[in-house]
Amino acid sequence: MEGKGLFYDFKVHLICIILVVIAELIGIISISLGPIKFSLLPMLHALVIGILLTQIRFLKILNQEDMETASPYIGICVMYLIAYMGSTIGPNLSLVASAGPALILQELGNLGTIFFSMPIAVLIFKMDRTCIGSAFSTSREGSLAIVADLYGLDSPEGRGVMGSYITGTLLGTIFNGILASLLVNVSWFLPEALAAACGTGSASMMSAALGPILEAFPEKADSLTAFAATSQVLTSIDGMYMSLFIAIPLTEWLYKKLKGKKAIEEEKQAKIKEETKQIPQDVVVEEATITTKDEWITRIKVLIFSGVFCLIANWLNSIKSGNSVTPFEALPGMLWLFAIIIVGNILKDFLDKYKINLPTIVYITLLATILSIPNLWPGAKIMNASLEKISLLPLCTPILAYAGIATGKDMAAFKEQGFKIIIVTLCALAGTYIGSAVIANVVLKITGGY
Repeated sequence: MEGKGLFYDFKVHLICIILVVIAELIGIISISLGPIKFSLLPMLHALVIGILLTQIRFLKILNQEDMETASPYIGICVMYLIAYMGSTIGPNLSLVASAGPALILQELGNLGTIFFSMPIAVLIFKMDRTCIGSAFSTSREGSLAIVADLYGLDSPEGRGVMGSYITGTLLGTIFNGILASLLVNVSWFLPEALAAACGTGSASMMSAALGPILEAFPEKADSLTAFAATSQVLTSIDGMYMSLFIAIPLTEWLYKKLKGKKAIEEEKQAKIKEETKQIPQDVVVEEATITTKDEWITRIKVLIFSGVFCLIANWLNSIKSGNSVTPFEALPGMLWLFAIIIVGNILKDFLDKYKINLPTIVYITLLATILSIPNLWPGAKIMNASLEKISLLPLCTPILAYAGIATGKDMAAFKEQGFKIIIVTLCALAGTYIGSAVIANVVLKITGGY
């Protein structure tokens, strides 16, 4: 920190906003392969272009220090996405209350990702902690946010979730469509159960899985679509809490069980040795003296930069969609998110002193959820109306832009794990779909009426 001015990292932020603008101007690229359709989103463009900039050495645009600088900014920028997703939960709580038991309980089937993919990752591929990021969920935008906050996207877990995110984007819709086509021919499954299992957190994957079911049962099109849509909303509501309090702890536990105590201890020692080798002792001492004040200055600075980037991304995205929302129109919503993030961080720092060590995203999510509940307090209506000017996907583009810059230093590890991540991701997708379908099917048959 010593000798560095407030804007020593200006180049990182400048490249980030350039990546955001380029990615949003490219826009969504829709690809059709016969009946299967999927989209390449701006956030993916930002990630890929950012990585490419770090790998084209002769351009000398980004160096190792820039990549290291960008790493912690991912976790700060991701707080906007966390706050926004939390704010969508409050207005939809009534939907959870009105959903039937089959739709609610099938959400537990999303944990099938873990039991399908972890044994293959650990016992067959001998993967390290990369598999935790790949296996705990279907690795969509919310999963990126959670891993970025808990582990960092430049960690093994971060490499896993980003590799799975890319795999899911490119192959997820095709794979889900094929899987649904196979299961629709299994007579044990009710079509309603298969439809309920379609809500995996991705609209394109849901559509791909629902297509073969509607084709097989056209007379039930309306009811099956309703099952899938409700399941999709439920997943968006409970996904954050399910991942934080059940999926990730369960994945960590299973990883340790499958690896064994000896392997886990060797892994810990290897990590300590590597960190000691990479960081000179004088740097360790200097970092240990960084004050809370310094941390807060960095947080606020990056939140301001990334907040502006999100506003620009939101504006460009809205123009592409034909419903322009200027940064000034979206500013009140971003200020609400900024306030929630600041209060969440204050709570985190305060409660840490009393040994209540919960991740920052827990406080941010809870605050956003509570504040967005209609009629709970007078400001809920104003806040929710302000947030309607903001879309989810543009909030992801700056996150993946920072991630692209930071990930360049880890490309060797990515290449080593690439094929394994693809297989584990597909197993995770199969696990969540089959697990949800089985639970929904059993509950529907027990409760009767089908």
